Amino acid sequence: MQAQMMNNEGRQKELDIARGLAVIFMVLVHILLEFGNYYTQMESIYGMIVQWLGGVPAAPVFMFLLGVGVVYSRKSTPLLLAKRGLLLFAGGYALNLLRSVIPAWTTLWMEPGHVESFRSTGYENFFYIDILQFAGLTMLFFAVTVRFKFSALQYAAACVLFAIVNLWLAPYFSEAGTALTAPFIALWFGNGLSYFPFFTWVAYPIAGFLFGYCLIRTADKPQFYKRIFGSASVLLLFYYMFVILLHWPTGYESEADYYHHTLIINVVYILFILFWISSIYFASRHVNGLVWAFLRSASALTTEIYILHFLLIGICTLLIYPALGLVNTILLTILTYTLSHYSAHLYVQVKKRKRS
Repeated sequence: MQAQMMNNEGRQKELDIARGLAVIFMVLVHILLEFGNYYTQMESIYGMIVQWLGGVPAAPVFMFLLGVGVVYSRKSTPLLLAKRGLLLFAGGYALNLLRSVIPAWTTLWMEPGHVESFRSTGYENFFYIDILQFAGLTMLFFAVTVRFKFSALQYAAACVLFAIVNLWLAPYFSEAGTALTAPFIALWFGNGLSYFPFFTWVAYPIAGFLFGYCLIRTADKPQFYKRIFGSASVLLLFYYMFVILLHWPTGYESEADYYHHTLIINVVYILFILFWISSIYFASRHVNGLVWAFLRSASALTTEIYILHFLLIGICTLLIYPALGLVNTILLTILTYTLSHYSAHLYVQVKKRKRS
């Protein structure tokens, strides 16, 4: 992209708050869905709020900010992006092994008569696609686009092209494939093994990149966010009027509708993300002291917290049965997040000491 004056370099408070909240919401919803009983998940006010917060304000915001980070990072060279992409991609499968395959095999081993299920259980738990694999593919995408110096228009065109490919081909590929090809299809189009297929979710980091490209160059940041807030609010209001009147989709109808959505939901979620981040910008002046320090730390440790909380979930699946009620679910959530955040902080500190 053509070099222009950078007016908003460095860390942006509203983006750190949004990223910190996103990882917290992901931990909340993962604990709820993994360990909460039916009442806690579906009927309690806590469960309803967490399931909403664990939707668009969580993973889509996180992926949007991944794209913003490519603009703001000083390490966004093709080589470093490719290295990070490969590391994240491989790390996703390593995490699957540690958090899912080993706990599942351990459970089968403790239940006589289920030995024949080892192979299918290992296959299903190892090859499913979560955020780390998707983030790895996205970093590889950005490595290529940065290498060939894509313009803003080319990024927008790629986003539209991927959305159209997903709209046309995902319904076919999601039902096709064999045991050999299913993991590959899961990466790109989505099937029973995939939470974050590339063609469904890449719209968010590309939109984030374009947002970051504009944000870092704007000379009037308050006005920039006022325009975004106003436009996104109006468009969302109109869309949700049709949701109420004509039952247009929201992506929250089912797990499959959320993870394997297409073009219309991409647009609606991007509008919500813009509304969400602009709202956080205007509220961020009131976020100070311990709250700000906590969210800034969560933002800086997002990847580590994400990995560690899933490792803890894997351990807990071996220890916790039956499903938990409301109070115990909340207590487990607090404990899991606290251990994940603190362990992530210790890991980063040890890593820094070794380097020095």
